[in-house]
Amino acid sequence: MTARAVVQRIKELGGYHVRTKGSHATYEATKVDSQGRVVATAKTVVAMHSRDVPIGTLSAIERQLAPVFGEGWLI
Repeated sequence: MTARAVVQRIKELGGYHVRTKGSHATYEATKVDSQGRVVATAKTVVAMHSRDVPIGTLSAIERQLAPVFGEGWLI
C-alpha cells in the first residue's frame, strides 16, 4: 500500500493534515459524541515516500488512529 492510499483513506474517514516536516506528514483525527464533545483524538505520521509503506509501519498507523476510526479501518 502506498503512502498516498493511506492518506486518502485517512481523509475519507475525516482525518486532516496538521503539518509536514520534510517528507513526513502528520495527520490528526477527532471523534465527537452526539452532543459535540470531543471523545477521542489521535495523531499519526505518514512518511510520504514513493515506495510501498512497510507492513509494520502500516500496523503502527492503523493502531495509532484506531481510537477514532475503530479497529480494521485501514483494510
